[in-house]
Amino acid sequence: MRDLACKVIKYTCKNTEELGILVEKAMCDMMSVTFNTKRNYDSLPKDVYDDINSTVGPELKRMKMNHTGNMNMKYDFMDDYGKTMSVKTIMSGNKICPQSIGQCSFRSFNSKTGLDLENKDDFKRYFMCNKTEMLKQYLYHCICCDNTIVYKFHNGLIYTIDKCGEVEFVPDLHFDTSKTIEDWNESNTVYVDCGNKRLSLGEIQIHNNRDCIKFRFNIDSLVDMIRNNYIKNVNVNVYSLKAKYYFKVDTKEKDLMPRFCFPSFNYIGSKMKLLGYIRETVKSYTGKDYDEIGGFADICSGTGVVAFDALKGNCKNILTNDIQHYAYTVSSVWSTKNIDIEKINEMIVRINEMIRNVLLPKYDKNSPYFIYNNYTEAGPDGRMYLSMKNGYKIDLVRHEIMRLQNESLVNLNEHNLLLKLLLYAVAGVSNIASVYGAYLKKYKACALKDLVLDAGLIDILKAERELGGVPLNHISKNMNIIDLLLLDDLSGYEVVYIDPPYVANRGYHDNYHLLETISKYDNPSIKGKTGLRETSVKSKFCSKRDAASEFKSVLEKIKSKYIFISYSSESVVSKDDMISMMVDAGWKDVICCEKEYQRFKSNKNSEDLQQKNIIEYIFCGKRPLVKL
Repeated sequence: MRDLACKVIKYTCKNTEELGILVEKAMCDMMSVTFNTKRNYDSLPKDVYDDINSTVGPELKRMKMNHTGNMNMKYDFMDDYGKTMSVKTIMSGNKICPQSIGQCSFRSFNSKTGLDLENKDDFKRYFMCNKTEMLKQYLYHCICCDNTIVYKFHNGLIYTIDKCGEVEFVPDLHFDTSKTIEDWNESNTVYVDCGNKRLSLGEIQIHNNRDCIKFRFNIDSLVDMIRNNYIKNVNVNVYSLKAKYYFKVDTKEKDLMPRFCFPSFNYIGSKMKLLGYIRETVKSYTGKDYDEIGGFADICSGTGVVAFDALKGNCKNILTNDIQHYAYTVSSVWSTKNIDIEKINEMIVRINEMIRNVLLPKYDKNSPYFIYNNYTEAGPDGRMYLSMKNGYKIDLVRHEIMRLQNESLVNLNEHNLLLKLLLYAVAGVSNIASVYGAYLKKYKACALKDLVLDAGLIDILKAERELGGVPLNHISKNMNIIDLLLLDDLSGYEVVYIDPPYVANRGYHDNYHLLETISKYDNPSIKGKTGLRETSVKSKFCSKRDAASEFKSVLEKIKSKYIFISYSSESVVSKDDMISMMVDAGWKDVICCEKEYQRFKSNKNSEDLQQKNIIEYIFCGKRPLVKL
């Protein structure tokens, strides 16, 4: 197979279904058969068509199959002798869906498999006890046609899979999952051991809020198993296209929340629901989409949702910075760059095995288990942030991550990814109402679940190969803004975005103190009933006395071409004062965009006035004659 370091071509299409239909139409043209569909679609771009035609066109022409795409069958083409072919297209990632049972309701699943499952718990129990049989069924339905052709456009690859008998796994393969039945909420990754290699075989998903069972195979793992004879009666050929083709779904007419890479914390000031507003404001003011912007610096990045949206928009030069260490950690890894995914997956499996069944130690104030001693009922203060089992597991995982780092078994990105997965796992089992300013007096249901690192989250990192062939430059810092700007005036970034703390009350340092302690793991001096860190420093942006001078200093030091500041009508600096400070600092064409927005509510059961709406500001400015 030739080197795929070839040119990259980008297109947009209405949706993923359209791309599949256009491929089938192109195949019909190559085989000189009628394209049977009632829907009216255009054609594939000529260079894509010509590339497919020169690659697998000769093989398709020999098949002489008729198109059956209008019949909603498990196959898309059939010849006069009953030989069938299925066509699958992948825009990004590696997942393909088995026919018939790959995505269906419980009722449909029961009907097609002859089972009698009533609900998701029934299915989970059945799957975990019958993994081999279930995976055989999924494999049978995935490679159910005589020929299966898979187009991986973003990799410039085409797989043609030919069946020559009953498709099945070889005997004695060992299948495992990333989660136990107790840990399994919605998503669960399936692994298979093939000799000395452990492959991520696929992902099974049970939707909590929908009557749906979903399974996706990892096509690259299937191809690997076929090539190494771990799947019987199947052959595969791999073809290389002349280019990689990136098909982006066009959502310009819809203000859709982009798919996020990780589940978001319940985070004060989160911009998850405002990403479309921010993106459109940046475009309207600069006249550019994210992929046209020469650098995006998010210098109060929090959990990084805005910077990640710029990355997903194919901005290749990203800076994230936050003074909180946990925030720095979770915003430092958004892609697979410099990460050995197979190695990290193996580490996660081993770590989860290590903490699966643990015997709790007796309390000892001199023991190295800081979280267990101080944030569970094991310690004398009885803080119920975590169950004793989960507190102890966090200490064990944290020690293991430090060992891997100290022995140079992981690089910085890999270390931060493991720590990021731990922080999200902690957020999933924390016994709090919303933030860590206080703990609940009774354990809620999720706090009693076992902590486990979710390897499935790695599968949806932004793959480096999806970044359009241009190397990603993502720098992540853990600094005070003023200190950052003393080192770098950010003139190398066309856009600087600032989302500072808004209000003069308990800040991020206290509301997320436990995550900070787990991230730093520095055994700090703590105080009070809730175990706050004694040395936490309140942001000057939250101080009515210091906020204006802090903004003045920041605004003067930043030398980017454009600046965007997210702020609020409830903030300590008024709208008019902010505009005046920006003008005084040399920013031109300063405007303020406004959007009504519901204020963050830290206690979802509260009936106080926190439900009222506020105005979300975005202040925009530009510097003249800035050279990038």
